[in-house]
Amino acid sequence: MPHCIVEYSAPLAQQIAIDNLVEQVHRGAIESELFEPASIKSRAYSAEHYWVGEAKAASFIHISFKIMPGRTSEQKLHLMQCVDRLIAPLCASVSSITMEVLDIEREHYFKRLNA
Repeated sequence: MPHCIVEYSAPLAQQIAIDNLVEQVHRGAIESELFEPASIKSRAYSAEHYWVGEAKAASFIHISFKIMPGRTSEQKLHLMQCVDRLIAPLCASVSSITMEVLDIEREHYFKRLNA
């Protein structure tokens, strides 16, 4: 845990290296020191169909962090700040960048480890 999920407007892949964006999100989660590095899972999905405000042409990045409960608001803010510091240089041309931290209910989370 956590799951770091990056959603982005598909045309951004022509402007920025999405693999680098995911790497920087992942590094930010590590640098927050809130999680065991081996437990962090990061990935990205493009949105082919989207609107931002009143413009289809605008770009966006939205990052969700799904974590187990127990972190304070200050720790969650720290996580977002660590990530923002690393992705900011990559995202100067992006119209909208948003992040959220969501607590997963422990009793509704299933994890299987296969050898």
